[in-house]
Amino acid sequence: MTSSIVWPQASVNYIATELEKSEVYRKLLVDLQDLVMDPNISCDALEDRMRKLINDAGYKQKLRNQVYQKVLKEPNLKNDIRQRKEPLEYIQKAQIHWENRISKSLNNMTNELGMVFSRKRPVSEQIEFEAKWSELGSEDMDLSRFRPVYSPKDLLEVLVNVKSPNVGLSSDPGPSTYWGLIKVPLKVKSFHQLRLQFEELCSSIDHLGLNILPFSNSEFSKKCLRERVSLGKHVLESNQAAVAQEFCKKGCPATLRAELWSLMLGVDICGAHKLNFKHLKSCVFQHDLLIDKLIFKDIHVTASNDDQYFVFEDLLYQILLVFSRDTSVTSHFELSSANPPKAVLRGTHTSVTYPPCGVIPFHGFSMYVAPLCYIYEDPITLYHIFKELYVRYFFRLHDLSSHPQGILSLALSFETLLEEVEPQLAYHFSVHDIYPYILQLWDCMLAYDSTEIIVVIAVGIFSLRKPILLQAENQAIVENILADISAIKVIPILHGMLSNAHTHSR
Repeated sequence: MTSSIVWPQASVNYIATELEKSEVYRKLLVDLQDLVMDPNISCDALEDRMRKLINDAGYKQKLRNQVYQKVLKEPNLKNDIRQRKEPLEYIQKAQIHWENRISKSLNNMTNELGMVFSRKRPVSEQIEFEAKWSELGSEDMDLSRFRPVYSPKDLLEVLVNVKSPNVGLSSDPGPSTYWGLIKVPLKVKSFHQLRLQFEELCSSIDHLGLNILPFSNSEFSKKCLRERVSLGKHVLESNQAAVAQEFCKKGCPATLRAELWSLMLGVDICGAHKLNFKHLKSCVFQHDLLIDKLIFKDIHVTASNDDQYFVFEDLLYQILLVFSRDTSVTSHFELSSANPPKAVLRGTHTSVTYPPCGVIPFHGFSMYVAPLCYIYEDPITLYHIFKELYVRYFFRLHDLSSHPQGILSLALSFETLLEEVEPQLAYHFSVHDIYPYILQLWDCMLAYDSTEIIVVIAVGIFSLRKPILLQAENQAIVENILADISAIKVIPILHGMLSNAHTHSR
């Protein structure tokens, strides 16, 4: 006899309300209305015809996927706990201070450059900009005066300065004595718990990217790859997001990656997506934002100078300019400790979210999008995949919170895991004051619905380069050693980290 979870009524009502806003629900209503209006269908047969439509047209599974996506984003719904903001006061204060610092930096930039946050383009300029839409990389702009609002090092500095008022008061600090930079008593997973979470990556079962090598000419690899692709196609035919996640835990075939990611993220491109993208493009044509220059500058100094991503320069401009105008992105603030940045409209006392998406780009922001360009050629699909990745995972990587998927917990988890599996390396860094990658990594992030996989790969890279890291005696040398990790093989490193090879450490 199977037991079922009894969901709180408030959560059921919330999910139902969210479903009613979806394009799937709207299409279902239209089709059901057509049935009701059909004079050839009797009242007695109407209910059966409705049920048949819901099943045969795939609406039942699509609605199930929508519910699944909602629960993934808000797992506490099943307990009727919808925590909206940061519960720890000292972290909330640090986040507010960080927001004020970013806002001040942006305001100082406008004053120094004598620019406004937003201006309406003249019609002639709108027409010219639209004509150049597919070749924005050829735009000759002087971006020398623009600087990133902040860099990853600035964020690290903020993380380091977050201190719990309780640290130092207790005579028993627990298993970790905060040897690293992060001084917050957050609960993070042990190496044993991470091995259980990512068990498919540490077992000896066949895994695409480990012992089933897509680039190998061996008959075994070819046969296994064919079987894996065949199974993946059956998964796609089932249209079940949860099944797709389980499938990808043993590796995602490159030929199916685009479709599997779309299924796992709940992105099913339809007319509404195309209209929305067209509207956002028109917003880009109509208004010139100060943020646009920061986007151009970031792409110019990062992706454009990268051997892997420079060919996608024009596409990156399109995606990020559209993203900056998308007000629906602000929905992630409901689940975030952060608040959307504000700007005052000229000539008024009215404040509005600026930029409209609520996200101020920082140095390296474009690298969130760049790897996706290898998977999706269509800008509309690429855009909506990126947006879903951002509102589900990426926003937590630059907000301060106690959330287990947040950057603060991930940083602490990295230090804790490094100390557990490589204590010699952790001690070496501590003594010398040294404190311390992509599609396959994102396969794992989606399959396990967890950014904690980033922690495992990070420690795995440190473990791989342990012999030369132990020779480093300052921060600069460590940074040089870890500067180029483009050649690393993600799955073998994850497997090596999570396999029995490290169990002797504890």
